[in-house]
Amino acid sequence: MGSKDVYRFNDGDRSIHIDRPDLPTPWINYLSNGRLHAFVSQAGGGLAWWKSPITYRMTHYRYQNVPMDGPGFYTYIREKDGSHWSPTFRPSETALDAWHAEHHPGWSRFVGEKNGVKASLKLFCATDTDALCYELEVENRSEKRRELDLFAYADLAQLEWTTDLFYGYYIQSQVTTFYDEELDAIIYRYQHTPQPFVEDVPLIWLAADRRMASWSGDREKFLGPYRWEQNPVGVERGHCGNDTIECGHPCAAGQVKVVLEPGGKDRVVFTLGVAPGGLIKHVETLAAIRKDLETFRSLPAIDAQFAKLTAWWENHLGKFDCSIPDKAVERQINTWSPIQTVHNGRYSRSISWHSPGYRGIGYRDTATDMVGIAYRDPAWAETVFLYLLSQQFEDGHALHTCYPEDGPAMSRGATKHADDHLWMPMVAYAILAETGDYGLLEKQVPWLSEKDNWTPFGGDTVWTHLLRGIEFTENNLGAKGFPLTFHGDWNDIILRFSRAGKGESIFCGQQYVIVLRQLIEIARAAGKPPSDIDWLQGCLDRMVKNLETHAWDGEYWRRGFTDEGDIVGTKGAVYGKIFINPQSWSVWAGVGTDEQNNQGMDNAIRYTETDFGLRLVYPGFKTYPHDPDPFTGYNPGCGENGAVFCQANAWAIIALAKLGRSKDAWKIFGDMIPHKALQKIGLERYEAEPYAYVSNIIGPENKRCGWANVTQVTGTAAWMDLVGTQYLLGVRPTLKGLEIDPCIPADWASYSVLRKYRGATYRIRVSNPNQVVKGVASVKVNGAAIQGQVIDTASVGEEVEVEVVLGGKE
Repeated sequence: MGSKDVYRFNDGDRSIHIDRPDLPTPWINYLSNGRLHAFVSQAGGGLAWWKSPITYRMTHYRYQNVPMDGPGFYTYIREKDGSHWSPTFRPSETALDAWHAEHHPGWSRFVGEKNGVKASLKLFCATDTDALCYELEVENRSEKRRELDLFAYADLAQLEWTTDLFYGYYIQSQVTTFYDEELDAIIYRYQHTPQPFVEDVPLIWLAADRRMASWSGDREKFLGPYRWEQNPVGVERGHCGNDTIECGHPCAAGQVKVVLEPGGKDRVVFTLGVAPGGLIKHVETLAAIRKDLETFRSLPAIDAQFAKLTAWWENHLGKFDCSIPDKAVERQINTWSPIQTVHNGRYSRSISWHSPGYRGIGYRDTATDMVGIAYRDPAWAETVFLYLLSQQFEDGHALHTCYPEDGPAMSRGATKHADDHLWMPMVAYAILAETGDYGLLEKQVPWLSEKDNWTPFGGDTVWTHLLRGIEFTENNLGAKGFPLTFHGDWNDIILRFSRAGKGESIFCGQQYVIVLRQLIEIARAAGKPPSDIDWLQGCLDRMVKNLETHAWDGEYWRRGFTDEGDIVGTKGAVYGKIFINPQSWSVWAGVGTDEQNNQGMDNAIRYTETDFGLRLVYPGFKTYPHDPDPFTGYNPGCGENGAVFCQANAWAIIALAKLGRSKDAWKIFGDMIPHKALQKIGLERYEAEPYAYVSNIIGPENKRCGWANVTQVTGTAAWMDLVGTQYLLGVRPTLKGLEIDPCIPADWASYSVLRKYRGATYRIRVSNPNQVVKGVASVKVNGAAIQGQVIDTASVGEEVEVEVVLGGKE
């Protein structure tokens, strides 16, 4: 089966249909209501957690182990003769007569057919109640009466993941499952002490929309000795066993019996739910479960929960919609990039089928995600922005990794990084450009105590927090005048050149220039004191001068300096001659001449280009045993040592678009669309999802070149979202209004965009009669010509028709 036969997109309902369960890797979808979360693969493997996968992990999932991709959200259909199969294919792995999986925004469906019985399993999180629904619809397409047993199963975890991993053999004596006759639910209680937030520790429950025929809370009894999910004894014998535990390994299993006449259908809904407070307020928590079950024992109420879920996604995705000649790119811009940006906004870089959920919330990671979220959901971006500011220390630097749901113990051992605090002005600008509400700058935010990296104290305005970050950078410039690298800038492993604390980051200096320009623009628009503006301008002028004096290597921009003052990223080096980030960020920062910046980008392409994007650095550094003190343990061509680091490619595209280099920009953008990359590289080599960006693709210096790895949880999603909408299609929010500044292929005659912005709906039609790639000849708003390319929101109503004619650079 070739790549083109494995999957197909259905753009009408924003879904992907997958026709092969045994893919090279799991292709996952995230299910969430914002509190309860899960991911599920095309074969039904997956993991569920409540609030945090560190402290409230509900189910098990095998990482770095075989059999891969399991356990998961499993259902079994048992025939009267004892045979059984699963609509997810896994875990039964019985050969089916027909099968496919579908991933939609926020929910997934699995459809299987065997011997005249068709089953469709829909998985989704209810919106108002923290419960995961296994909605199983069965249809008898045969000529005979069918008696079926339907089972649902979840392998429950000892909520605290590291405790489960390292001390589970002890903690198994602090778990209980029990069956509540009145609720007809199997309930799990995790009793380990101490808990960081004991009052929140939940009960986990499984129930059905009707009376269960049997149930189990004992994994060993349900599966049987030396068995696993593929062949549980409880399913084989047609009865879960009605077992509970007061120590051991918990599970939640339930059985419902169904009889279908020929042509008959039935819909059974199992629900895996969570109810907080189960240790301290046990009786009240059981009452809350009883109330929740009123919803999940009513099919109309369940349908209403699903409708709320899909309405949330329709609203979010409806904020921007384009119609362009390249339909694969259109699909990625309209649907899959913003979907992935939501997932990263929720999970940072923490959890997927390969990332076990231990990383918490990366400060810079989540800040960059919010830059991508702000144009669709500025309220969400603001909430996260204010939280991140509360994780800033009084001297201006920030906590590198945050654990808001996991207690102070997780936040110890903080490291200092050159860049974390510098992402916050970018988030502030993105929010203000979307809302125009400068009241944000006056909100009070506490500081974070350096004593425990957890306790808040004092506080000041958002504006003061932002300025304090600038003060930190100004107070921590190195001998060459650039920001000290500390434990890393965006590229953490650059710390190899800063072990003594004297290494400097030119890249971070370029970022500093960008945020200084943004803060000056914000200050002027918000009416901040002239003294603030003058100070910021002085910081800007000094850093620009320093970059233009010391960062140019003759053919491209350098990367930084080591502790000893040696150049990182120079043509005289054997390894690591050129890094692509300084070339792109110089353009973005507006530093250097057009000639220098074009030459820098020329050399970035010359040295690092592949068929699927630009490598982060060239050539990759040698590692052990060739170098006894290497730059990194990454092999050449891997990760930050010569892979195609996808997020950095987004910045390269922004630079190329700003320079008007449409052909180069669109080649990289098109090559990196996941569907296009998979089709070009091939499924068995690329492996990853054709709808989600990956962190990196192994580069040509490695024999596994083309492997897409670290999938889903990557800042690539937000940046490629911004690249497509704001820099290529060129519909960009600014403090003054909506700017139209495209960079498109010359052979595009026209395209259109629907954009919701500051309470109005903009319908934008762009025509390109002269086949140019950049430059706007005219803009009409509701039939009237305007000066320039920025649409003043004060001059428009709720419905805005915009006609743009391109003309300029050919």
